[in-house]
Amino acid sequence: MPESVEIVAPPEHALPEDAAAPALAWKDSAAAARWMKELPLSSVGQAHSLLLGQLSALATANLPARERATIAELARDPIAHLHTELARRFAGRPQPAGEGEREAADQAIALWQALWVHYSACLKPLLEGETELQGVKAKLLQRALYVGKQLIAVHGLARRKTPASLWQELHAYYRLAEMLECTTVAVSDPLVPDAAGLCCFSMYSHALLLALADPYAMSVREIELADRWLGLWARKLFPYAQQRDTEGSRVIVDLEGESGAFVAPAPPAQPRSSLRYGYPAKLASSVRGRIKRIAQGATPESLQLGSDVSSSDAAALLAHLDAQWSSVPRDAQRTKSRAVELASGGPQAAYFRLCGHAFARQDPLGRDNDHPAQYLHSVGGISDFDRRREEAERSWPWEKWYGALAWREARVRHAGGSSYRWFLDQLVVAREDGRARLGWVARVADEGERELTLTVRMWPGDPKTLVLRQRHQDGTEDPPTPAVLLDESPEEPASLVVLPRAFAPNRVLHLGESGSDRAYRLLSILQRGADFERVAFEAVDTS
Repeated sequence: MPESVEIVAPPEHALPEDAAAPALAWKDSAAAARWMKELPLSSVGQAHSLLLGQLSALATANLPARERATIAELARDPIAHLHTELARRFAGRPQPAGEGEREAADQAIALWQALWVHYSACLKPLLEGETELQGVKAKLLQRALYVGKQLIAVHGLARRKTPASLWQELHAYYRLAEMLECTTVAVSDPLVPDAAGLCCFSMYSHALLLALADPYAMSVREIELADRWLGLWARKLFPYAQQRDTEGSRVIVDLEGESGAFVAPAPPAQPRSSLRYGYPAKLASSVRGRIKRIAQGATPESLQLGSDVSSSDAAALLAHLDAQWSSVPRDAQRTKSRAVELASGGPQAAYFRLCGHAFARQDPLGRDNDHPAQYLHSVGGISDFDRRREEAERSWPWEKWYGALAWREARVRHAGGSSYRWFLDQLVVAREDGRARLGWVARVADEGERELTLTVRMWPGDPKTLVLRQRHQDGTEDPPTPAVLLDESPEEPASLVVLPRAFAPNRVLHLGESGSDRAYRLLSILQRGADFERVAFEAVDTS
């Protein structure tokens, strides 16, 4: 049995320092239940303020531990409701987050932290053997672990790094469940009604696997789906105190550490008693089996993935989860950190940064040519004058980041506040030593202290800018649009990166030069980004 463990209550995120603490509005759980039913949940700000104030007042109240646990149970449902409403204001938003987005995330974190305080307050009497708590110790600890899991979810939705103090608290709760020998005692939970085999260990594994899934590389929808699926799958990963013989990878977590779990190819050279070992083979078999069955035509609903997700989206997310839970991460420290310049802003920004000319819709070469006579007079006949360049430089500046730019991926960080707001599936131009490459944001995380980290997936080859326009049978033409041609490579087919909603099956886009017979017939969508589309094409001759 592990040695004794001390759990320190999480820091309270209650009222502002200059605000007076409210008086407790109830004296027992029956009165608390009536009060919570009257919370104005339709007014998120008011309900948040009232509930957080009462939880703060309750922290200093002298109540029996069982009564405190009952009130905490009553508070979970309105907190979960407010969590959902607040998440609409911050979840998955571009980083750095705006003031309102940061405030909403802080409010959600504050509610769960305030609830966690009360589970911590119940632990001392539980360890001292209070009779009224002995029959509910497994439920009490599962509820506390659930709060920790929710805090990990909030940080993932807000693209924020999970603080070390949160991990320490979560590990301590699970260690206490081990000490009290209730890790596998089955409990029920109305907030996770469809969970399979719900108990302390499954909730702890749920939290570990949710973080291990790397929510910073997932959309809000994907995080919500992974969280839901883990209610069914988390019990497939048990954190053993002793190592087991296996030929595959293992998930390791340190109960005395300041971070979550990680995947390792082999056991540690010097194992410690605080390490726990999970073996993901059963989980991987379940995930891979579903991927295979979807490929064979099974519906997500028939595989217990839900009726609200498409087969393609389910397969893509399952493949991501399998990679995160079963594959050993690559060593990111092998390449020395160097300066990498990034710029973003969709295909128009990519056009400017790749060819050096700002794009203007009026001219097939990307130059403003509303009034040709005035244009030539103003530039003295210099054909490459770019009157929009200064505006483009201000809108899409090169920004210096530091990290490694490899053939298929850039991992970079930036401190001091970015001039851009970064989001998943955003088109990016990366430049190092004068060579520009094109890619998209695959991961974004706020590391704290105004520092961001990005992972940018790069398309192979040297991108080439084009100006395209659609010609109609009546002889008219649509205004030109910017595009980037990506040549065929061993890894990827040739493709065009175009503006959002530019794709239509069999649409023919002509090169912008007047009289050109070169054109591209659009065949299919290869990738739909947040501010671009990448499409497959075939070259056609329209002469």
